[in-house]
Amino acid sequence: MYKPNFTITPLINNQISQIEAIKQKINLANILPTQEIALRYKAAIESTHSSTSIEGNPLSPNQVQKALEGKMNAWEKRVIEVVNYKKAWDWVIKRSKKPSSINLKDILHIHSLVMKDLLPLEKTGQIRPGPIYIVDMINNQEVLKYTGPSQSIVPKLIDNLLVWFNSSLDVLHPTLLAGIIHYEFVSIHPFSDGNGRVTRLLVKLLLDSLGYDFRGSLVLDSYYWQNTSLYYQSLNQASDYSLQTKSNLTPWLSYFITGFAAVVQDLDRKISLIHSLGQINAIRLNENEIEIIDYIHQFGDIGLQDAITIIRRPIRSIQRLLQSLVKKNILIKVGLGKNTRYNLN
Repeated sequence: MYKPNFTITPLINNQISQIEAIKQKINLANILPTQEIALRYKAAIESTHSSTSIEGNPLSPNQVQKALEGKMNAWEKRVIEVVNYKKAWDWVIKRSKKPSSINLKDILHIHSLVMKDLLPLEKTGQIRPGPIYIVDMINNQEVLKYTGPSQSIVPKLIDNLLVWFNSSLDVLHPTLLAGIIHYEFVSIHPFSDGNGRVTRLLVKLLLDSLGYDFRGSLVLDSYYWQNTSLYYQSLNQASDYSLQTKSNLTPWLSYFITGFAAVVQDLDRKISLIHSLGQINAIRLNENEIEIIDYIHQFGDIGLQDAITIIRRPIRSIQRLLQSLVKKNILIKVGLGKNTRYNLN
């Protein structure tokens, strides 16, 4: 049976307590159903962009949204990747609501959704047919960085991991379970391609099934994408699986839990912003207006140049935008000329 090697440090314990407190606060937050739907949709776009970007997809968040709306060439690999990921994300949400335990069949189905039309059929939704080697290009030469376990034992390794997960539900906090699953599953590297995306979706599935979806708005992938080098460095503890699986997971868990806490703190800030708008329905505000309000919520007020920097539109468009928010009684104009600032009403 799988047995991870790790220590729960005081820092990890403290961050888990913070995560738990924020989870309770977010669960009790009084926001409109339409606002919660908008949050979930933005989370899906953010995760799709971040998780595929980690693997080298060049699309921007706006392009990802256009691709999902069918406004880009459906035959392009970069478009197929994001469309597939979003379909897998949607399936994970539905699967998490079923009471049955997650199994290898579920994982293979996630892979089939993620890699549809990206891998040959015989490799899609199937355990890799041969060995796996991860290489890096250093000084224009391929350098072997990691060797995965033999394909013949991969199904047993995954089954053992899932058995450990189910036996640890009453022992470890969900964040620790998720972090350990993330580390071990990507170490097993069960597929010919798509291992990172499937791992991150599996972690979402496990967290969602345990009620740790934070109203469907939790996106851990953005934290990894902010510094992919640190992400991979934290995961890679050894050059082959036999050593990797026995390594001390504490440094990885510290990284994982720190990121988890940072993500939920940011989510708490966003939901607090929505709550502070009171009866203002977020559906009536466009994306640019929300960005301006979010900026003021963080920094206290905003000036014309600040707004131009974050919105990146012509000055007249920004002036009209700010005037519109004043007319809606959302903002108050303070000062004159170059000294004009805008505060939340």
